[in-house]
Amino acid sequence: MKFHHIPSPHALIAFEAAARRASFTAAARELGVGQPAVSHQITALEEQLGQPLFRRKHRGVSLTRAGQELFDCISVAFGQIDRTVERIKTRRSARLSVGTDFAFASFILMPHLPEFIARHPDIEVNVVTNQTGHFAADQNIDIEISFGNCHPEDVMLIPEQVTPVCSPAFLEARGHPKNIADLRHYPLIHLDDEIDHRWFNWESWLRTAGVRETGRLYGHRFNTYLLVLSATLSGQGVALGWTALLQQHLKTGQLVTLGDVTLGSDRGYVLSCRSNTHRQEQINAFSHWAKENPQAASRGQ
Repeated sequence: MKFHHIPSPHALIAFEAAARRASFTAAARELGVGQPAVSHQITALEEQLGQPLFRRKHRGVSLTRAGQELFDCISVAFGQIDRTVERIKTRRSARLSVGTDFAFASFILMPHLPEFIARHPDIEVNVVTNQTGHFAADQNIDIEISFGNCHPEDVMLIPEQVTPVCSPAFLEARGHPKNIADLRHYPLIHLDDEIDHRWFNWESWLRTAGVRETGRLYGHRFNTYLLVLSATLSGQGVALGWTALLQQHLKTGQLVTLGDVTLGSDRGYVLSCRSNTHRQEQINAFSHWAKENPQAASRGQ
């Protein structure tokens, strides 16, 4: 499409500034040019239109009827262009920061993040991890996916489902326990939790399963679930397996369940969003994707 009647952009910019400031001199200062340059652009514009746009006064200028008509049109058009450019620049430059714990990032988020990126190629995603998945003190985090209870303003993505798991070699060597209580005598792999046991540990899982007296539970202890998984894969004992995190390991046979008891709770991986006017579009897009695919890791892609 060709626009045969649109004047020079430089002339329109000079006209808009002069009309808004009611002064050629003030417009020149704003645009960083000399006053004669502004006057020349406006004179050329008036010649193209065949009528005056300003009434020249001793101090400043005022718009004619034609000038006011053109100024109203240009103000709307320039405003739309400015907002569109800002929106495009923000979308291209904004980096969406998602905070979560090591396990969720490794087993769920990273394998499925390409799906989100393919759907939203203009959004850059910065994944930040720590052991807890909580980032209250980090104002740069836009979305937090952490393990715990779900508050009314949050979204439960994956409820907690836990069952004992071990390596096939360990199961072959030790066999299945006679019952749940018999697990107390197996070498257990523990995940230390310094935050008031916000997830199942062996003591709470066994009690929930109906074992009244657990006694002292022996076994190795690690402070990250990645180390727990590594020890379990190498046959060092039995670990509590969060089924959503270990879905791929169970599917490929790297891990097997020890018994048929799977316990749930009202906890799980919870998504919470923070308000950010500069990145709200990106936050909404990621949140919608996560809500649309809450069990992404369970699809076995």
